[in-house]
Amino acid sequence: MMDYIWKEWLEISRGKAFWFFLILIIATSLSVFLNTKGLPPDHGFEVFLLTLFEMDTYVIPLLCLFFASFSIIQEKELRTLIMILAKNDSYGQFLWKKSLAVQFISMAAFIIWYFILMIPVKFLFSFHLSHFFYFLLAIVIMILIFNQIGIFLGSVCGTKVQLIGANIFTLFFFIYLYDFVLLYFLPKVTYENVKLFSFIYFLHPLHTLRFYLETSLGTFSLDYLSRMMTKFFSFSPSILIAINILVWGMMIFFASVLCYRKGEQG
Repeated sequence: MMDYIWKEWLEISRGKAFWFFLILIIATSLSVFLNTKGLPPDHGFEVFLLTLFEMDTYVIPLLCLFFASFSIIQEKELRTLIMILAKNDSYGQFLWKKSLAVQFISMAAFIIWYFILMIPVKFLFSFHLSHFFYFLLAIVIMILIFNQIGIFLGSVCGTKVQLIGANIFTLFFFIYLYDFVLLYFLPKVTYENVKLFSFIYFLHPLHTLRFYLETSLGTFSLDYLSRMMTKFFSFSPSILIAINILVWGMMIFFASVLCYRKGEQG
């Protein structure tokens, strides 16, 4: 397993794109920090975390989709995948080890940076360790999900041109298209079907993670809601997170293996 992690780190660190995105993450985080440092110390920390999370919802999907998917397509183009599979490893075993390596490196990079970032933040705001870990958990789950989607795209696409198009469409789907479709059906939502609409709404991982973080930090209260909104938010954030990990993490992994096998048979 460590061989996969070391190999993945060497491949990623050699590319300029990795360092560009790392600098982008650092720059956006510092920008959020500078823009929120004038907030009151008592509640500024929670606002800082939420603002940083909102910024990450644009940066992390882009970063994870491209790096995870290109790590798979590179194995295909350099023919290293053929050599790995020739050693009696199935594609499922290869993908499992590859997924763990990609997840470990990307999560480690974000976790290390955010721990460093918390050093100056601690001197400006009332620092709550539990709130920081809620934020960190939301970031880790976001990385896990979009890495796994990227690995799926790398498995089903045959060329880099196809992969770039698939990544762009996936970003557009999660950031814009999903919400546009929900807005189209919003006028048809009633008290009887609002729970179904809520379930579909929270199948979007960014919606679920935002809901989880806001309720965990105490910035969104579920008290004094209307009957319809109470029914809309009737799902527990932890259950919604588990469903999203199941759908966008585990099921998408098995879909990656299945689609690759069908492609080989075709």
